[in-house]
Amino acid sequence: MITSEKYTILEKEDNIPQIETELCIINFDIINNTDYVKNLISKNKHTTFWAVSDNFSKEYVKTVAKLGIQNIVKYPISTNIIEKFFANKEKEKDIITNYPPLTNSKVLIADDNDMNITLLKETLKDTGAKLTCTESSQKALQIIGNEKFDLLLLDILMPNISGFELAEYARKSSPNKNTPIIFISAVSGTENILNGYQLGACSYIEKPFSPHIVKAQIYNLLKTEADKQQKEREKDSFVAALTHDLKNPILAEINALKYLSKDKEYSSEMVDGLLNSAKYMKHITDQILSHYKQEQTTLKLIKEEISLNKIILMSIEELKYLAVDKELEIRYNNVSENKAVPVDVIEIKRVINNLLSNAIEYSKNGSQVDITLSNNSEFYKVTIKDYGTGIDLNKYDKVFEEYVSLSKEHKKIGFGLGLKISKNIIEAHDGSIKIKSEPNKGTEVSFTIPA
Repeated sequence: MITSEKYTILEKEDNIPQIETELCIINFDIINNTDYVKNLISKNKHTTFWAVSDNFSKEYVKTVAKLGIQNIVKYPISTNIIEKFFANKEKEKDIITNYPPLTNSKVLIADDNDMNITLLKETLKDTGAKLTCTESSQKALQIIGNEKFDLLLLDILMPNISGFELAEYARKSSPNKNTPIIFISAVSGTENILNGYQLGACSYIEKPFSPHIVKAQIYNLLKTEADKQQKEREKDSFVAALTHDLKNPILAEINALKYLSKDKEYSSEMVDGLLNSAKYMKHITDQILSHYKQEQTTLKLIKEEISLNKIILMSIEELKYLAVDKELEIRYNNVSENKAVPVDVIEIKRVINNLLSNAIEYSKNGSQVDITLSNNSEFYKVTIKDYGTGIDLNKYDKVFEEYVSLSKEHKKIGFGLGLKISKNIIEAHDGSIKIKSEPNKGTEVSFTIPA
């Protein structure tokens, strides 16, 4: 055994040693010593193994790949190849550490060779992805049909059901019909590669493979998939938010029209209310067009100096017909200094509209909603309190983080969506938002804006 600072060369079969280096090169007959090599690699799972040989036939490559040997080099061994290996190891560390772990990504590895699975698990452990592994093609078939993954790593030469057949099944399954597929196999050849791509594979990796290249390739694919899914979630959230915002002025118009048809005395005032609601909806539709035109995924504020008192009064005016319909009294108490603060008027009004409409919606008929505006030297505070159904905050402990549906309990929806939207807007203004609530006693939501 020849040992340097970085690598070890085994010249003959001997007692199975504990390899201390990252690289071990086997320079003796592997084919006739497969049991020894298998035990050697099993004992030294954190070491990369190479084989020295002039035999590069398909049969030989398949044999060493099944043993877990990652590369075949000729004798005499080139020091350039070894130096390149360690240089790539350093690059690999940089590639992975430059990105956060993909803890939400899920990968299925299906390979009938336990050593290959062990190698892939070791290769991908730093990505943070959750790995599901199986040596059974039948089990892989069952898993693919029942569980959604972000990537399928499939060995082609599996008994009973091949990797190609697993891919065909995945494309017909509901959970994984759009899941990226990578084939990993010792079987090369243009025909096999083309078959893989025709089945929708995004890559084809031949064994033995370079772990650092495979790791970077898979990481980047998972990162791309995660980004795509995040954009889809942002788009869905954006559309849901706009739908939620449009609901309130539409309901206000409907209720105003009801009273308009009954009482001519208030026609002028109600028409003004309808006009304000229509202008608000027009602004939201303009936002939709602007959003999809510019493909913005982050909240961009357009601030101007304005009194929060003025914004609150505008919101009360827009939503007063919702309150009238439930015979609610909106009691507004302004104890602030009434100074202008830099805010995005549309977004802050959206927050107040959301919170006020929630308070009205979950209030008991004939009760009241209290709005208070106050300030100190550091911030302005808006508090909206109702005396309605309330919620159990122990049950909905992440009410600002999730789209909480109260439909089963109160036969209403939208409460969580309004809070989610409001939290994003207030935090974008460097403020904070809090909620206090008890079942059957009401809810109080307050937010602060820096003065």
